[in-house]
This record gives sequence, C-alpha cells and structure tokens, in this order.
Amino acid sequence: MKVRARRLTAVALIPSIALGPLWGCQAPAPSRPGETKGIQITDFRRQLEFTARLRDQEQNSKVSTGDSRLEEREFEEALRLETEGSVYHPNFLEFTLAGLFGLLQSDFESHYGGVPRSSGDDGDVLEFDLEGRFLKKKPYPGSVFARRYRTLEPRPFLSSLETTTTNYGFNWQYVDAKMPTNLQFNSTDVKLDPLDPDEDDGEQENMSLRFDTAYRFNDNNALSFIYERRSVSERPFELDYDSDELTLSHRLDFGERHKHRLDSELNYFNQTGTFDIERTRWRETLRLTHSETLRSWYQTEILQRKQGFLSGVPPIKENSYFASGTLEHTLYESLVSQLYGFGQFQEFDDGLEITRLGLQPSLDYRKKDPFGVLLANYSFRAQTEEREGSGRSLEVVDERGTFDDPEPIVLTNTNVVLSSIQITAEDRLTVYRRGDDYRVQVVGDRVEIERVPTGRVLDGQTVLIDYVWLLAGDFTLDTVNHNLVVRQNFKFGLSPYYRLRDQDQDVTPESAVGVQPEDLTAHIYGLEYQKGPLRMIAEYEDHESNINPFDALRLAADYTHRFERNATARLRARWSDIDRTGQPNRETEFFTIEGRYRQRIGEHLTLEGAVLYRTEEDSVSGDDEGVDVDLTVEWIIRETELRVTYEFGRFEDDFADSKNQTLFVQMKRRF
Repeated sequence: MKVRARRLTAVALIPSIALGPLWGCQAPAPSRPGETKGIQITDFRRQLEFTARLRDQEQNSKVSTGDSRLEEREFEEALRLETEGSVYHPNFLEFTLAGLFGLLQSDFESHYGGVPRSSGDDGDVLEFDLEGRFLKKKPYPGSVFARRYRTLEPRPFLSSLETTTTNYGFNWQYVDAKMPTNLQFNSTDVKLDPLDPDEDDGEQENMSLRFDTAYRFNDNNALSFIYERRSVSERPFELDYDSDELTLSHRLDFGERHKHRLDSELNYFNQTGTFDIERTRWRETLRLTHSETLRSWYQTEILQRKQGFLSGVPPIKENSYFASGTLEHTLYESLVSQLYGFGQFQEFDDGLEITRLGLQPSLDYRKKDPFGVLLANYSFRAQTEEREGSGRSLEVVDERGTFDDPEPIVLTNTNVVLSSIQITAEDRLTVYRRGDDYRVQVVGDRVEIERVPTGRVLDGQTVLIDYVWLLAGDFTLDTVNHNLVVRQNFKFGLSPYYRLRDQDQDVTPESAVGVQPEDLTAHIYGLEYQKGPLRMIAEYEDHESNINPFDALRLAADYTHRFERNATARLRARWSDIDRTGQPNRETEFFTIEGRYRQRIGEHLTLEGAVLYRTEEDSVSGDDEGVDVDLTVEWIIRETELRVTYEFGRFEDDFADSKNQTLFVQMKRRF
C-alpha cells in the first residue's frame, strides 16, 4: 500500500509541476492599454485531495436464514484545478473551468452463509465543470455548460453504488419587450456502478429541449407558445420513451382598469415508447372582479386522451368535459366566504360513463381578539358520482407519496392490483423492493404502504408510485363531507385547536361491486406551544370509521439552543400511540429522539455530533429498535483542510440484528 501511495502522489503532482511555471499562484499581469488578449485568465487555483473510506456491515439472522457481512475500502488521490477568465473580452465570453484528475482503488468483500466473495478495481478519476457565458450585455445572451461528477451512496446490506453523472447543455435568450424568446437544451447521462461486480450496473439517459416564445400585443394582451421535447432511456428497468408537448396560450385583461382576465390554453401531448399517451386539452379560465369585496372565476375544460401500457392494461380512450365556478366574498377582511360548484362527464371507448356533480360552500374567519388571533374554517361538500357500464383497469404513473413514520402512505385510488405496485425514488434511478424497503397491506378497499426501517427509503422521503387499479361501474355513490377547524393563537405562545372531519357515503345499489362506502367521524384535539426556540405539540385523535377506526395520541417537541463560544445544540423528539380497533386489531407505539451538537473551537477546529434513537412496538409487524451515531472533526488551517467522519448504526428486530460502521477521511491542500 505504501508503494501505491507514492505512485499516486507522483501522478497527481505531474500536472502541477508542468503548469506551475505557466500560471503559478500569483495574479496575472494586467494587459497594456489598447492591447487585446485572446484568452485572459483572471484567477487560477490548485488543490490536492486525498480521500479514504472504510465501510463494514454485519447482519446476524434470528430465523436461520444465514448471516452476512460486507466490507468495502476505497482510496482516492487527485488534483483539482480551477480557473476563471474570458475570451477576447468579458462581455464576449466569460468562463469558469474546473477539473479533478487522479487515481482510485476500491476493494470489496462479502460473506453470506459462510461463502466468501471478493473483488478489487483500479481506475481513474475524471470530473469537470465548465460554464461559459457569452454576449451577456447584448439582447441575445447565452450560456453553455458541461459537468461530470461522482457520488458514492451506501446501501443497507448491498455494496455501495457509485454514480457518475455527465450533464451538458445550453441556454439562449432573446431579450425583447415585444417578443421574448428562450431556447434550452439539456442532456444528462447517469451511470450506476455497484462495487460488487456480481450486481448489474445501470444507466439513465435523459434529454430535454424547450423552446418558448411570446408576442405581447400590449401589456394586457399576450400570446405565448411552448414546445418541449423529452427522451428518457433506463436500464436494466427497460424504460424507454420519447415525448412531444405543444402549448398555445393567450391572456387578455379587459374591462374597467383591466380588472378582468380571460386565459385560454390549447395543449397537445404525445408520448411513445414503453407506454403511449396521446392527449389534447382545451381549457378556458375567466376571472371577474365585481368589486373590492366580490370576485368570481369560472373554468371549462375539454380533454381527449388515449393511453396504453406494457403492464397488460388494454389501451384507454377517454373523452372528458369539465366545468366549474367559484364565487368569493370578503367581509371586513375577517370573513371570506366561497361557493364552489363543478360538473364532469367522462366517457370511455368501452361504454363506461361517469358523471360527477358537486357543490362546496366554505367560510374562512380570522379575527384579532384581546388574547391573540382566532382562526376558524368550515366547509361543506356534497357530491354525487354515477357510473354506468362495465368496469375496466386503469394505470397510475408517478403518484407522489411521502413517508412520515409511523404513518403509512395511503394510495389515492381503491381496488389496487397489489402485484402491479412499483415504487421508485423521485429521480427514478432507484427502484425499491417490496419486503426489503416497504410493506403493503390492504385496509378495506384501500392500500397502505409502510416503510421498512432497515430499507433504503428514508423517513420523510417522497417517492413515486406506479400501479394498476380497477374502475368498477353500474352504481351511484353519494358523499357528504363536513370539515371544521378552530384555532386560538394566544399572545404568549399557546395555541389550542380542534379539527372535525365528518363523512357519509351511500351507494346504490347496495350490492354494487368495486366500491366500499366509508362513514367516518374524526375528532382531533390539539395543543401547540411555541416560545422562541422551543416548540411542543400534543394531539389526540378519535377516528370512528366503518373501515379503519383508530385512536391516536401524538406528542412532539423541538428545541434549539445556542451556547457561548460558538456552540449550537438541537433536540427533537416524537412519540405516538395508535390503537386500530378494526379487523385486524393492531396497536403501534412509536418513539424517536434526535440530538445534534456543533462546537467551534478557535478559528480552525469544528466538532459535530448527532445521535438518533428509534423504537417501535407493533402487534402485527413486530418490535424493532435502532440507533445511529455520527461524529465529525473538521480542521482548517491556512491552505490545509482535514475532515474525519465516523458513522455507526445498529438495528434489531424479530428477524435479525444488524450493525454498520463507516470511517471517512478527507484531506485537501491548496497550493
């Protein structure tokens, strides 16, 4: 290892020795009056970087499925060069350029069921970041960019994933008050290389082109046009499609002082590949200001859509007609009342027809009183939905959901085909696995998705969910909702509140298949206190439902304190007890506490530490307990930076006892 380290250092120093006499660290000499330089360098910086990362994971099974262990080592030494300058003149072309060059060594070892496996790899490091801005003071400025960077992401009981992203593109503008125009191009190529050679690598290619322009007849009359082209290709998930979208819109302000507005939009979207979508939409929105206290707005939409997927769902042809109106009145800046009504008719090519009609009045009240501010909101909604015809399967793509332990994500639609559920990260680079990363359970006709604590999905993370659901026909569903919120914000920081949600649903005929009406009454009583850096919440919910009844008690606290001599500490805690009294009966008690501390010692040394403890007792999925510890020391003096980070985690449930630890050392030296 010592011999290799000397070789790495020698290779990294070659560019600096060669470029040192040319640029050096001193400021460039100024040009003489009247002299023009082809390339003007205004700044140049050099930096040596050394990085070492050691990672170890161990899992001991409690159910005789086999123990496993994983070890990784990665060493990197590189030279970073950064410069700024211009070509001919800063107003003609101004640029920034950075590059990272070096060598990389990685070793991987794993043991599963007593069977060892190991591998090693030597490679080069090449990263760059180029940005050029040209003609910045002209009415037609533009910019170009090209970047490549790497990240190494640890994965629970899988080898770390090295991600190399190459991104390039340009942006051009025509700055004009009458006809502003913009053209953008962006290409991104992401390569996914696991350190374990037995795992499949992956790649994602994404290209987008956008052109938008407008013609402003005057300040109150404008026509705009947008064209977008996108191509996406992924492997090994076999995702490949191209899409084109055109949008033509018009805005007209009219009436006295141009206080009314009419927005018109015609949109066409066509996507071909893994799944096909063809959509034409025409939308009109009218906003009227009758007086300072009274206004209204109306919307109509006609939609024609055809889509087909590779999931076995036959192509769908749909025509939809939608209209809505809203009337809003403001009284003394304290009471805002609204009346909203809508109607929608959908017809599908196989004969299924859906008619929806709804009405929703609401009141929003805000009043200052001697104690503080009183807030209240009430809304009533009545809706009828009539379906005629045979049922059919529909597919949902990229429905967003956010995990918030211990609460599950509830899918928007009912009667979901469980085998069709696929969950990915927001960037669609990571596909999560059922059982390892999340769990699925059915409650009534709805689907709940829970996060597995030892999986790759983080608490608070937003994911994308694809699935197929069954749309049944031949019934009428009537729904009546009441929603009430009352909250008093006292001046001294205390805020008691009450929320009510009441729903009654009736289906005709009662023997209809594919829908399960839900009657529920939920009372939520809460108390919040906030004073400076301290915030505390206590909440009780009584949720009566014929599908998912439960009682819940939730407590939370958050406190931040700044000490003398540049120190900061933060403490956050959450506790909840949820008792589900339906079938099956289930009780969950969840507690987590997190502490963070940061201390600045002098001008050069910084210490950081974080501890997270989590425990959950669940009568269905079992009990688990885990702790994560992060410690970091950062030392900066003159041109040298040193950062050392140690991470330790342990998690235990009814199936296994898991431990992981990582040591990260990085040193940077500018010269």
